[in-house]
Formats: sequence, structure tokens, C-alpha cells
Amino acid sequence: MLTPRSQMKRQQILDAATKLFIQYGYAITMDSIAVEANVSKQTVYAHFKTKDELFDTCIRAKCMESQCEHILLNDDRDTRTVLCGFAKRFQEILLSEEAIVTYRTAIRQLETHPDLAKVYVSAGPQTTIAMLAEYLTAKQAQGEIAFSISAKDAAMQLLLMLHGRIVFLAQLGQPCDMSSQENEAYIESCVDLFLNGYSVKK
Repeated sequence: MLTPRSQMKRQQILDAATKLFIQYGYAITMDSIAVEANVSKQTVYAHFKTKDELFDTCIRAKCMESQCEHILLNDDRDTRTVLCGFAKRFQEILLSEEAIVTYRTAIRQLETHPDLAKVYVSAGPQTTIAMLAEYLTAKQAQGEIAFSISAKDAAMQLLLMLHGRIVFLAQLGQPCDMSSQENEAYIESCVDLFLNGYSVKK
């Protein structure tokens, strides 16, 4: 159990590490993190034994912050409205600087630190897939949609469509010529395509 002072120091370290990881990637040193956090290097190691552990914790924390706070199962609006709202929030998260840098860092470290990618997938995408799959399962049980594959795979289909050109290019550091109106229309078309593809045939 951490004391309030120790908890404060730990949060300082996490905030500093997250900021520096975003700015400079995984190459940042523990010494730099200590300076940014205004604590000693020994204090950093007292809370996090390795840089891997610290980066792991930062990824999980950012993924938790970025997760859609809106619980889909608690939303009683029509399915299309719920999914369109979710889709827009999901894409906004993917386009955030933190998400893009975290993704790139995990990719860059694949050969030397493959576990970082596993942490990223576990803390981010898998959690989102599970939440969406739970909602889709409920809608299937209500007879609104019917899947020929698992709800989890169907959720993955929709999420991959929602990346779209704008996220693909952003992750590569390239500009996208889509206007906000065009992108919103694209998102809604993804939801419509998804729902039409799995609509219950009467």
C-alpha cells in the first residue's frame, strides 16, 4: 500500500514518462524521466524496476484513459445511432497524438521488445473489441442482426473499416485530403454497410 506521498511520486514519474515517450519514443532514458519528474533516479527505480515495466504501465494508463467511457450496453438509442457515435469516438482516439505515438513505438520495438506490442494490443484493441462484441451479441440476441461469424470477429471487421484512409495515413505521418464532412460520411457508411451486411433477412 503506497503512502499518499509515494503515490504522488509514482504519478509524477508516470506523467513525466508518458510525456517523454510521446515526444521521443522508447529511446528516452530513465535519467531523463527522473529529471522531468523532479525525482531521483533511485526513486524511479523504486517504483519501476525497468524501463520496460514503466513503458508497460504508461501504455496501460493511456489506453484506459482513451477507452470510450460510454458503455454501449447502457445506451438504449437505436443501434445505428449508437454505433455511429461509438465509431466517431473510436476514430478520434486513434487519431490522437498519444495513440499514434504509442502505436509507432510498439512497432519500432518489435524486434527488441516484442512484449510491448502485446501490451498495446491487450490494453487497447482487445478491450475495445470485447466491449463492442458484447454489444453486438446483445443485439443479435434481440433479433436485430445475425452474424455468420463470431461477434468478436464481426466487431473486428467494423473496427478495421473505421480506421479508414485518414487513420492509415496519420499513422504513417502523411496528410489526408478528406474534409471532416467527408470523413463523417465515410464513418456512417461503414456502419450502414456493416448493419446491412448482417441485417436479419425477413
